[in-house]
Amino acid sequence: MHQNINMPIAEDGVRGRILDAAREEFSQRGFEASSVRAISDSASVTPAMINYYFGGKRALYEAVIVDAQARLHSRLGVAVADGPTAANLAGAYFDFLAEEPQMQRLLLREMLDGGVERFPELLRPLRALLTQHFGGDAGLQRALSLFGAIAGYFIYEPVLGELLGEDPLSSDALARRRSHIIALSKKIEEFES
Repeated sequence: MHQNINMPIAEDGVRGRILDAAREEFSQRGFEASSVRAISDSASVTPAMINYYFGGKRALYEAVIVDAQARLHSRLGVAVADGPTAANLAGAYFDFLAEEPQMQRLLLREMLDGGVERFPELLRPLRALLTQHFGGDAGLQRALSLFGAIAGYFIYEPVLGELLGEDPLSSDALARRRSHIIALSKKIEEFES
């Protein structure tokens, strides 16, 4: 019998290794082309352990998506608790993607593979957070503008190296981009006030 996909990662290091390996595999290849064998090899477990912990490839994929969204929503919640500013929100989102750049590819693959029917459920906590701390439509529009500016950088990272003349994920490039995003978020808030 497989364990609950909502079990916290910290409870079991094996489960965390499997999720990490699956996140990378699914973001690189998508669900259909991903291999349970590749995931198990990367996590240093047997394919049977994936079945034990998650109940199979589909359930593992679902756990990766749910885990990613939960961690992102938690991170954003902490950021706005420190002060509901666009800069705090943008900084938290940027930092999350800088630490896990494969997340944008994973979510993009989810959309391209037809998983859009799940997005309302996944985005409901984000919408509630934005509405609570940033108001109605203006707050959502501000968040969309900032999230797009941030997400685009990580989605197009594989081709930005040529444009920037450096690795877009280098610490210097990330620091400059983050600084620009924070300045942009402050300008957007000034413009709207």
